[in-house]
Amino acid sequence: MNSRAEASPSRDFDAIVVGSGMGGMTTAAYLAAAGKRTLVLESYDVIGGCTHVFRRAGKWEFDVGVHYIGDCGPNGNVPTVLRGVGLDKKIEFSELDRDGFDTIVMPDLTLKIPVGWDNYRRNLIEAFPDEAAAITKVVGILERIGTSIDRSITPASLLGVAKFAVKAGPAAVWALVPLSKFMDAHKLSSGLKAAMSVQYGTYASPPHRTPVAVHTVMLHNFLRDGAWFPKGGGQVFSARFAEVVVAHGGEIRTRATVQRILVDKGTVTGVELTDGTRFNAPIVVSNADIKKTYLDMVGREHLRRTTVWRVEKMRMSQAFMNCYIGVDIDLSTQIPNTNFYSVPTDEDVTALFRDLSDNVNNRSHSELLTEMAARLPAYVSVTTIKDPDNRSAAPAGSSVIEVMTLVSSDPEFWGLTNWKYGDDYSRNPEYLRIKEALTDIMVKRLGEVIPGIDKHIVWREAASPMTHHRYTGSTDGTPYGLELSVLQFAPFRPGVRTEIDGLFLCGASAAWGPALEGAMLSGVHAAGAVLGRNLAEEIRTGTVLGDQHDQQADPADWDPLTVAKALAIKMPRRGDSNGE
Repeated sequence: MNSRAEASPSRDFDAIVVGSGMGGMTTAAYLAAAGKRTLVLESYDVIGGCTHVFRRAGKWEFDVGVHYIGDCGPNGNVPTVLRGVGLDKKIEFSELDRDGFDTIVMPDLTLKIPVGWDNYRRNLIEAFPDEAAAITKVVGILERIGTSIDRSITPASLLGVAKFAVKAGPAAVWALVPLSKFMDAHKLSSGLKAAMSVQYGTYASPPHRTPVAVHTVMLHNFLRDGAWFPKGGGQVFSARFAEVVVAHGGEIRTRATVQRILVDKGTVTGVELTDGTRFNAPIVVSNADIKKTYLDMVGREHLRRTTVWRVEKMRMSQAFMNCYIGVDIDLSTQIPNTNFYSVPTDEDVTALFRDLSDNVNNRSHSELLTEMAARLPAYVSVTTIKDPDNRSAAPAGSSVIEVMTLVSSDPEFWGLTNWKYGDDYSRNPEYLRIKEALTDIMVKRLGEVIPGIDKHIVWREAASPMTHHRYTGSTDGTPYGLELSVLQFAPFRPGVRTEIDGLFLCGASAAWGPALEGAMLSGVHAAGAVLGRNLAEEIRTGTVLGDQHDQQADPADWDPLTVAKALAIKMPRRGDSNGE
């Protein structure tokens, strides 16, 4: 496939995709492979959105958002989507420990989450023997719901939901009940509720607002076929999709921030960048979140009043604090290939969320940080164990770790008074103090699951919701789009079609939800809507779009970050003499 991007002199395209996250890149690859001359526009220097990687000091590589993936078995949605554009042999996965792909560490309990519903039920009962009957009943309901949901088809329409309800039977009555209410109804202890719900960080919507079906989909994706990590890191996805786009005549441009989606008499005509450059197309697919797409890029004047009202009322999912750490020790000889959830208390996570996220402005920063140090959970991922053959990840004998937690995106929490997203924040002393204090808390949580690791830290840096917004432009700095609350789930969530002719949506805010799989599925459905084809069904039956697929072996030095940069054309910044 093409190893270097070449700019076309024309500014007319069949389709324009705004944003290069997984929803956008999947859409673009499918459209290009189907014969549409497609342009991808990305505001950052590197494509990939939350799947891109960054490197430090010439020896550390950190994954921004890919930590582990479900549904990667032979007939899973992820390999099926890849196969639909000829990439099933180009992206490989390593499996995490089947006996415990997640390990939940609480003060008096270490609980492994294994592959298989029966194994999950067994481990819970061994950890909480006095609640065996309740566990059996609760896990039975979750399993029935999880095995009845088709992640691609169920959220796509009311018909899909109806089919789920029939298949799930009596368990379906619990599907839209908030997770916390479901657990309370079955009288689970606070420790058991914490152990069963702390993984809500994988979708970043709090248990007291998240329907049971959302949590069950997450569990089933991993319990069915295991947990996986892409060989070469998250950047491999955007690099491979970019190869498909460019090989089939498409273009990708970075440093290309879309300011407006152009609409004339209710129909899309193209886009305008912040520098005034215009590109024309009868089709625009936005991978930006729905608030940014509708309220900023389309504009209220082109929307129905009811649409504006609804979008303004929508709630975004919770944001993250990410801490990236390099250590001078090979952790693969000390710990298994698992993720850790470091949970310092056994309290109900709903109370924790309300105290440490919803009510953050009712207390001083010092009080709140002290409370967070004692109560705030964290997720720990050791990338070099998941992807041991990635030569770019870390020096020999060293390891890369990411520690992350859910935090408030409210600027006041971060000491940014009278500040709005888009303003500068990087030198604000109060912001820096709070960010450093939270980083210390993350290192403390890390030490609780890997004792003594703090003595081996040789690199550390952190990213806040403000950081995430700066690189992705997402509303409130959240990577997961709209919150997956009861009224923002499945058919209540935006689909791929809009009230504007020629405008389509994809990404984490769409009906298929957040994370890599949800975004990729939204891309398939968006491309299908553009093309007037049921691509989701076609690719399940073996259809492969396009005829320019490179099935040759890659050179030994093939590097996804280098390829991703090479296949994109950098738009010139103000003062640049060219786009390089």
